[in-house]
Amino acid sequence: MIFYRKVRAVTRRSYNQYCGLSRSLDLVGERWTLLVVRELMSGPKRYSDLADALDGIGTSLLANRIKQLHEDGLITREHLPPPAASQVYTLTPTGRELAAALVPLALWGMRHRLDEPRRPDENYRAEWSLVFLAALIDPADTVGVRVTVQFRLDDSAAALSIEDGAIRVTPGEVDHADTVVVTDLRTLAGLAYGPVDPVAIGERVRVEGDAAPARLLIDLLTRHREVLRFS
Repeated sequence: MIFYRKVRAVTRRSYNQYCGLSRSLDLVGERWTLLVVRELMSGPKRYSDLADALDGIGTSLLANRIKQLHEDGLITREHLPPPAASQVYTLTPTGRELAAALVPLALWGMRHRLDEPRRPDENYRAEWSLVFLAALIDPADTVGVRVTVQFRLDDSAAALSIEDGAIRVTPGEVDHADTVVVTDLRTLAGLAYGPVDPVAIGERVRVEGDAAPARLLIDLLTRHREVLRFS
């Protein structure tokens, strides 16, 4: 049974403008929609995974957002084989294009909207930062590279793995990481738009284990960041 087919349809408003931006906002400009896309950037998710990550969205609203994204061809459903045997949602190729378009916006937000400390009522997950930073890495630069770096950012953890051209972000703690990087979001985000002050970065970053994988990852993150630099 497909859960979201039970949900009452919500009338979608339109800007009624023949413009690429307004047409795009007609599809994804509703509250929470882009955050659903963000969640799927780190891989397929079950409905319960999305509900858990998007605390406050409400069951019916999440179901409607999933329904809209599916109808618009941005996400699709897949069935995992046993023993999981569960239904998951994943981005389509068009959805992945949309996710790539969100990267500069997210990095802009890291630069300009995170100046104030995190409020007590604000949720945070490390993968929310890593999926956008990982998008700065050119897969062509990672051919032959196999490394997993565990990040602990504030009170959350996620890992960034590179496997011969494939780049993956995994929420939470992983087994057998090559190294562990402990820092804060502001410091990590600084790598996206630099310039990097090695002394300042060194004071705010702790590396547990071999430092070489961390240096390699920083090099990969900063190698092509001029593409997303803001003047």
